[in-house]
Amino acid sequence: MLNQKNRISNRHLIDKLNKEGKAYKTSHFVFKFLPSVSDDSKFAAVVSKKVATKAVKRNRLRRQITESLRLNLDTLKKPIVCLVILKKGSPDELEYSLIESHIKEFFNQLSDNV
Repeated sequence: MLNQKNRISNRHLIDKLNKEGKAYKTSHFVFKFLPSVSDDSKFAAVVSKKVATKAVKRNRLRRQITESLRLNLDTLKKPIVCLVILKKGSPDELEYSLIESHIKEFFNQLSDNV
């Protein structure tokens, strides 16, 4: 689980990310992000009912995404605010290694552009 300081809890910030955030897309994820004004990176994970109709599967995917974010958080060079969205049409059971590889790809892309 992500620390409280690394979680997005403000609905206005999520709306701002949806409207103004830059998007990075992979085959299963959309990462919407903005530079952070604070020293901490903040994340939120979104898994729609269109991806997994059962709450148990949605929650499992969300937990796997946040755990992968937590473990790879130290690879970021600059703090960001990021919304991680699982795309519609993705399988409702993804391997953890696949989730982690997509997140590492996104973090590497950020590091190369910064």
